[in-house]
Amino acid sequence: MDQYQFYPTPATLASRAWSLFKSKEWVRVLEPSAGNGDLALACPAWRDDYRRRVPVDCCEIDLRRHPTLRAKGLNVVGTDFLQFKNGHLYDAIVLNPPFRDGVKHVLHAWEITWDCEIVAILNASSLKNAYSTERDHLLSLIEKHGSVEFHTGAFATEEAERRTEVEVALIYLRKKAQVEEIVGDILSEMKTDEETGESLAGGYAEAQCLALPNSVLENTVVAFNAAVRAMKDAVLAEARAGYYSGLIGETMAVRDGAEGGSKRDISTSWVQGEMASRYLELKDRAWASVLRSVDVMDRLSFGAQRRLEASFAEIKQMEFSVSNVQGFILGIIDSQDEIAIGMCCDVFDHIIRWHTEENGTLYRGWASNDRHRTAGMRIKTTRFILPGFQLEGWQRQLGWNQMKMLQDFDKVFAMLDGGKLKPEVGLCDIFTTELEQMRRGARVSSSYFDCRWYPGIGTIHFFSRSAALTDALNRKVGRHRQWLPPEGTRVSEDFWKQYEKSEKFDKEIRQALNTNRKRWERTAIDRLFSSDEKEREAAHEAVADVIDQVLARHGISTDFLLEDSQQMPLLAA
Repeated sequence: MDQYQFYPTPATLASRAWSLFKSKEWVRVLEPSAGNGDLALACPAWRDDYRRRVPVDCCEIDLRRHPTLRAKGLNVVGTDFLQFKNGHLYDAIVLNPPFRDGVKHVLHAWEITWDCEIVAILNASSLKNAYSTERDHLLSLIEKHGSVEFHTGAFATEEAERRTEVEVALIYLRKKAQVEEIVGDILSEMKTDEETGESLAGGYAEAQCLALPNSVLENTVVAFNAAVRAMKDAVLAEARAGYYSGLIGETMAVRDGAEGGSKRDISTSWVQGEMASRYLELKDRAWASVLRSVDVMDRLSFGAQRRLEASFAEIKQMEFSVSNVQGFILGIIDSQDEIAIGMCCDVFDHIIRWHTEENGTLYRGWASNDRHRTAGMRIKTTRFILPGFQLEGWQRQLGWNQMKMLQDFDKVFAMLDGGKLKPEVGLCDIFTTELEQMRRGARVSSSYFDCRWYPGIGTIHFFSRSAALTDALNRKVGRHRQWLPPEGTRVSEDFWKQYEKSEKFDKEIRQALNTNRKRWERTAIDRLFSSDEKEREAAHEAVADVIDQVLARHGISTDFLLEDSQQMPLLAA
């Protein structure tokens, strides 16, 4: 907490800060030191009227607070505000920065804005003890462009989450863009051209290509910054064109009563709003290019790619800079274990969830005294069968979704095979190059599977070429879903005996489960995958009961599952 000097803004002080804004018709608001969002969410347009809510963006240097801010509906667009550049998008900035760097934050806000009101909460000593050039500069800005008021005890009230007796200064600044900054002085420039006799196109030369750095990442950021600059120039050019065409007057049709007119809005609010919307589109494009070009995407299954892209709405809010892109990529690297298990679960579920009887077997899940009993599932290591592989289209090939599925199998098994990117011969390869042979019933091999395809009914029989890799998938998913004990856990020998011989007991278990089931009832196995937690737990208990009975008939005790696992001998899984 002390590292970032985090003092949440008390409600009374936040309300007073917002009251200093002269205009309440905001286009876009920025809170550069958001913390938990107390000051940002005190915005009257949020608190009083949901329909009037304006976009409120935040910077917050403490990454642990980002999920909280997003959950509250705020857009996180940056981390360190002192590195933030796109202040021109905002017509209101409200901030409670760290007291030690408060002056720097306010001066930076002034520097990067274009037409904006700024309200800041600072330590009063920053103004009363102006011993630095920065503090003198801030005092000069306040004198010319704003005001200041001092409050004692603002952080010492009962509502203050973290209390201090420090006196604070509440600063108001108004930075106003002039119309001349939008429309320029084209008339004077043209008069000069006429006096000198130079052509309006004089001095034009073909633009040289940018000398970009070698880094792809830096190249993308440079291109983005160039696009943003060109966009700003384009918006200002549109405003100028509208302004000067308006000076000429209306068209003859409009003069004769037709709808429309040539006069354009050149207000600062229009320019700012147009820049903001175009900037957000450019940022969306830039982040999308990174998301699609990161090498790790080649390793992800289709489902994992979709999960990553689902977070894109949050990712694209961040300012597009080298540091933010690097942070995003590092985040993917840090999450690679989570991504990997997600990919394994995707493939496991596709093989076993909808085709359990043909492809999977049941076993008694591991449990201890404080856990519910569970029923585990594993893919058969010899063969599994999947339907839905009919030919599509006039070219008579497998469809896009089917090929993606095969591609996912290859990616997951390659990952399990020592972290490889892809197999030497993939399933998609054999369904492209060996399609005719497979249509005639040939059994064709990829790196990880022998495959036999029955195009008439659209099923593929997959024969695993490595029982060890299939078992690795079973164990990875089993541990993640707590069907198997964590690695190194002390578990009885009987547990692994029933796990390894699950195919032997599976038919007997399924027959027992279906003995008293009504035709219209969902099977207990189907309910193992229910989205309802209570239904899922009840199904696990019911299936586990049946597994216990079957195992008992074969002389395998499951009492060890309910005992203290730390008392068991350590057996390698």
